[in-house]
Amino acid sequence: MFDWLIVGAGFAGSVLAERIASQRQESVLLIDRRNHVGGNAYDCYDEAGILVHRYGPHIFHTNARSIIDYLSQFTEWRLYEHRVLSSVDGKLLPIPINLDTINRLYCLELTPEQLEEFFASRRETVEEVRTAEDVVVSTVGRELYEKFFRGYTRKQWGVDPAQLSKSVTARVPT
Repeated sequence: MFDWLIVGAGFAGSVLAERIASQRQESVLLIDRRNHVGGNAYDCYDEAGILVHRYGPHIFHTNARSIIDYLSQFTEWRLYEHRVLSSVDGKLLPIPINLDTINRLYCLELTPEQLEEFFASRRETVEEVRTAEDVVVSTVGRELYEKFFRGYTRKQWGVDPAQLSKSVTARVPT
C-alpha cells in the first residue's frame, strides 16, 4: 500500500513524487503510460552510444539557482547556449524581439528606455483584441508583425493570424 499515487512521470510528477518521499517520508507510487520517467524530456543512449532525445529536443532553462541546485542532485549538466534567430531583411536576428533585434534590424543604438518608446510609436490601437494578429500589432506594430510573426504563425498553424484566437499568441513573447 502507498500513501500517494501520482500519475505522470514527467517533470512535474517526478518532482512531486520526490518531494513527498523525501520531505514527508511518505510512500509514493509513480506511474506513467511509458516505461520511463522524464516525460517528453526523456533521453537515452542508442546502440552507438549517442544521446538521443526520443521525443525531440526539450531544453530545460531557468534563472533560479535553487532549482538548478535541486536538480543537480539527480543529473549532470551540459553547457548549452540556446539562440533563436529569424531571417529578416537578409539578416539573422534574435527572437523574441528585444533591444538587440531592433538595434540590428534598423541600425540603431537604442537604450532599453528608448526601446519602449520605439514600440509605443509603432503600436496600433486595437479597439477589441480578439485575434493573434491583434495581440502582436497592438504590442509592436504592423511592420514588426509582418517581418517576424505573420509568416511564422501561418506556417506553424496553417492559417493567417487574423483567424487565430488571441490565446494562441499569448504564449509568444513579443
